[in-house]
Amino acid sequence: MSAHLTKGSETSAFILNIPVTNTGRRDGSETLQLYIRDLSDKEGPLKSLRAFERVSVKAGQTVTATLRLTPKSFEFWDPQTNTMRTKSGQYEILYGTSSQDKDLKRLTVTL
Repeated sequence: MSAHLTKGSETSAFILNIPVTNTGRRDGSETLQLYIRDLSDKEGPLKSLRAFERVSVKAGQTVTATLRLTPKSFEFWDPQTNTMRTKSGQYEILYGTSSQDKDLKRLTVTL
């Protein structure tokens, strides 16, 4: 499961297109989860769920799930200002079908 990440517009910071393949013989569905981690924040959360999408996939078929990240998706708590805000820097985008680290693919973006 490799994704295609594109820079979005002012309303969509990034768009992530993820192909999902059903290798089985029966129709099914899968829920994709997308987490963000602020790489400069050593005391903050290891990852925060920012988007998810459930897709239906017919047996033997591939569909593309599209997850959109808005600028707000990159907001984290700033204890100095007591507000949620987006800081410039590097962020890790983690995506997959589970929250377990072993199941997540990783991309790094710079804001």
